[in-house]
Amino acid sequence: MSPSVKVLLSIPLFFGSMCIGSNLYAQQKFHKNDDSNQHTSHWDVGLSYLSDNVYQGRKDSAAAPYITPSIGYHDKSGFFLTGSMSYLPVSGESRIDLITFEGGYSYSSDHLNLELSAAKDFYSDQSYAVSSEISGRLSGYFSYDFGFIEPSLDLGATIGTSHDLGVGLGLEHSFSMLAEKLQISPKLVLNAGTQNFYANYYNKRKYSSKNQGSSTTFTAIVQDASKFQLMDYEISSEIEYKVTKKFKFNFVPTLALPVNPSDITIQTKTNGGTNSKTSQENLTNAFFFSIGCVYSF
Repeated sequence: MSPSVKVLLSIPLFFGSMCIGSNLYAQQKFHKNDDSNQHTSHWDVGLSYLSDNVYQGRKDSAAAPYITPSIGYHDKSGFFLTGSMSYLPVSGESRIDLITFEGGYSYSSDHLNLELSAAKDFYSDQSYAVSSEISGRLSGYFSYDFGFIEPSLDLGATIGTSHDLGVGLGLEHSFSMLAEKLQISPKLVLNAGTQNFYANYYNKRKYSSKNQGSSTTFTAIVQDASKFQLMDYEISSEIEYKVTKKFKFNFVPTLALPVNPSDITIQTKTNGGTNSKTSQENLTNAFFFSIGCVYSF
C-alpha cells in the first residue's frame, strides 16, 4: 500500500485500543496496525474525548460526552484484548457510564486487512445513551487495497434484550505529509441495519424514568424496529499526527446525516384508561468529534 495515499472503505467500528464509543456502528474506528507494531507484541494506552455519543445517526436530546481511558495488548500473532472505561462529565449526571472489554484477531498486509472481534459492554443503569441497551457485539471487518481504492465490508451483530444485525460501507482517501507524520483521511460511510436497540432505548431508558413514583405509566413502541434499512450517512475526516513511532494524536470531526425516521407510538396508561399517540420522530443532523492520544510500548 502506498505510504502517501490510500483509500479505505469502512464503517466506524474499532480504533486501535481506544474505545471511544460504544457500539457496533458508532464512533469506534477500525485502524490498521502501524508498520512499526504490525509484527511485534505491544501494549497501547490511550485517552480520548468524545463530544457526543451518536449511534447510527440517533442520539438522546441531552448530549452524552465521554472521557475514555483505555488499555490494550496486541500480540504479534494478531490476537488482541482491550479494555476501556467511559466517564460521563455532565453536571448532575457525572458517572462512569460505560465499561467495555473487547478481544479478537486482526491481520494487515500490503493489500488485505481484516479484523474479527467480540465485545462486552457494561452500561450504567442510569445511562441515557441510545445504545445503552446493547450488552455485547460481534464484528467482522474486511478490506482489500487495489491501490487507488480499498473497498471494505463490515458485518456485525449486537446482543441485548433484542438482537440487531448491521452492515457498513464507505469510502476514504488518505493524504500523508510532513514526512508522513501527519495523515488526513476524509471519508464517507453509511450505516444500515435493524434498530431493536432503539426500541429498547425508548421503552427502557427514555420513558422508564417517567414511570417511577407515578400512577401514570408510559410505553414506547418503535414501529418496524426489526426492519433492515439504511440508518445514516457519516462524513468525517480523521486527522492523525505521529509525534514519535510510539506516540500519536488524533482528531476526528464527524457529521451524521440520519435517514428513515421511525414512527413511534407512545401509550399512556392512567386510572382512567389508556391513550395511544403515534408520531414520526424528528431526526436532525448531528455534528460530533473525538480527540485523543495513544502511546505504544
